[in-house]
Amino acid sequence: DRQTFIYHPLVLEELGPRLDPEVHIGPRIDSHRAYLLEISEEEFAAKPPASFQSLWDRIRNGFALPALSGPLVAGRELWYGQRKDLVTNISEKAQRYLFHIVEAVEKRGLPTELALLPFIESGFEPGALSTAQAAGLWQFIPGTAERYRLKLTEQYDARRDIVASTDAALNYLEFLHGIFKDWQLALAAYNWGEEAVLRAIQRNQSKGIDADYESLSLPEETRTYVPKLMAIRNIVMSPEQHGIELVDIPNRSYFSKIDVDVALDVRSVARLAGSSAEEVLALNPSSNSTFISGKGRPALLLPT
Repeated sequence: DRQTFIYHPLVLEELGPRLDPEVHIGPRIDSHRAYLLEISEEEFAAKPPASFQSLWDRIRNGFALPALSGPLVAGRELWYGQRKDLVTNISEKAQRYLFHIVEAVEKRGLPTELALLPFIESGFEPGALSTAQAAGLWQFIPGTAERYRLKLTEQYDARRDIVASTDAALNYLEFLHGIFKDWQLALAAYNWGEEAVLRAIQRNQSKGIDADYESLSLPEETRTYVPKLMAIRNIVMSPEQHGIELVDIPNRSYFSKIDVDVALDVRSVARLAGSSAEEVLALNPSSNSTFISGKGRPALLLPT
């Protein structure tokens, strides 16, 4: 069904008479998926989406990483269990970004546990910056950002761009899995670097011992990296068992992309969109200048 949107008078006044006051949007058709399923686009568009009301249920349904248990996982579960408010606060931040990440993960056919990686990387804080100068939801260092075409300029840091950084992170994770054919090793390499993990594997193989994730000699941060993710996975699977409350996140898009050729600052965007400056900044954290839109800039993200 087509939807009709009528622009607010303030928008028409600011952007001029060329703007049609009404916009009609037809149903979105994912022709890529229609092709994969070998059905017509019309048939695909008519099929209802999976009946998950909660995004958490959708994530649980896609868990596919091999099981990992032991004292490291149990220790991280205990650590988070002693910081229940921290987990709740992170899940509250995640509600802006998680639907987009889950959609991107599912389109590639990847385990949905990967959508939880920003939980341990940045706490779903796109402005996070580590001492190693890793930035954004997915904590890209400058070198890896350059490899995956995340632009770093005086005005724009693509590592903090929600859409661009998610695409780059999943590209990198797929590349790592292609090397190791093992998700635990791929995740270790995401944290430590593929060359370092390859050297650790070669050392074990030269000694004739196992070279799986749990058998490798790893730095402490990397040794606990997968256990952290598995602990979060277990908490998401059964939050009540851990006495933790996750903020409810509906299974629907939180933001939409809007192409804006006019240079606007945060306050102007917030006023025209009927939103708050805080919300606009949270969705568009990649700009290093006062203007967050304009020609040559990424599309604005605004609450759907």
